[in-house]
Amino acid sequence: MTDLKRLSLMSVAMCAVATTAAHAQENNYYSRDKYTAVQDRSQPEFDPEPVRLGAFMVRPAAEASVSYSDNVFFSGANEESGMIARVGAEVSGDTMWSVHNLGFDVSAYRNEYVDQGDESYNDLRARLRGRVDVSRSFALGGSVFVEDRVERRTEFVNEFSPDAPIGLNIQGATVEANYQSDRFRWTNAAGIRQEDYENGREIGSGLPIDQSYRDRSVKDARTRLSYAVSPNFAVFGQATYQQSDYDTLQFIGGNLRSRDSQGYTVSGGVDFELTSLVRGDVAVGYLNETKDDSYFSDVSGLSVDGRVQWFPTQLTTVTFTGGRRVSDTGAFSAPTALDTNFGVRLDHELRRNIILSASARYNQYDFEESNRKDENTEFGVTALYKMNRRVHFNAFVSRFDRDISGAPFFVEPSIGETTAGIGVRLFP
Repeated sequence: MTDLKRLSLMSVAMCAVATTAAHAQENNYYSRDKYTAVQDRSQPEFDPEPVRLGAFMVRPAAEASVSYSDNVFFSGANEESGMIARVGAEVSGDTMWSVHNLGFDVSAYRNEYVDQGDESYNDLRARLRGRVDVSRSFALGGSVFVEDRVERRTEFVNEFSPDAPIGLNIQGATVEANYQSDRFRWTNAAGIRQEDYENGREIGSGLPIDQSYRDRSVKDARTRLSYAVSPNFAVFGQATYQQSDYDTLQFIGGNLRSRDSQGYTVSGGVDFELTSLVRGDVAVGYLNETKDDSYFSDVSGLSVDGRVQWFPTQLTTVTFTGGRRVSDTGAFSAPTALDTNFGVRLDHELRRNIILSASARYNQYDFEESNRKDENTEFGVTALYKMNRRVHFNAFVSRFDRDISGAPFFVEPSIGETTAGIGVRLFP
């Protein structure tokens, strides 16, 4: 073999090795972008354009809608229908820096009930967030947030017929530390928040409905360590912890009782995107919550958390969700329930600027300090029409039903509400 041939073969081999190595370095073992969900698909002709404001790229939007409810108070005995007008705006922004990030999210909405003025409320939320890229593999982040809103009438506590939805104010902060290198990814977060509930009054009688026993501070933390077996499949182990400290004691059964608790979950799962048009994240494990006061029941059992997407066609996305967790019901003498839920949502792109969606959801609350069980079902259909980049219209119809068995806590065993509405979103 001549020296020229040897040199040529060596050059080809070295190029092949270099190309393989470069591909391995550029390969992201956690990218899940083989398929694009309908709601995430970019439509440049119809998607709003962000506005550049100094170092920020800002995304503003305004909204106005009108809807109808056939059971405004979500009551089985005294059903009243009514119209609701909703107006408001929101804006989010992020810096355009090549490294690090600073961002914000602010929204302000007013929900005005035409015939039941006492039901009207504001929904105000704000969050400031940031990220520091310590290296290509390691980043630190955090946020501070505040919310001033109300609980929906379908929440359990509203069964006691307050003359207006119960107000809720939340302030909190979070910190994050995330690491990713080749096949390993380690995500960590911790947070603290303060929840303060407003007192209410009963419809008609005006008697006070005390909510101060629900005021609490919550500390939580979570961690997940993942290993990518291949670019399409990863396994992980994760854990969460939550501690709830209530501001006041409750007088129950002749004694002052503490609602304070500590809980955790440990689980393992898989994160995948298969060639069979399926992508998902599923975890199964063990949950536990312990109360400081033995008067209240401890909880333990199976923990489930999952989300799977199926892409039968490029124009259709089907999303399945499911979970099992401990929930604070807000009830005075039965604060804890096991919440088991699952749902399905279908999104179809009828045209590039018309998206039709349908959803169904079921969840079951098993109360720990009572033999009560709530079964909630929710169905809905929506349609989104993007007229152009600046104007989007939407319409929806939904149905929510609750069936109660066991100890009903002196409420109707079956309650339902149908709502329907139309709206417009404007993008300056």
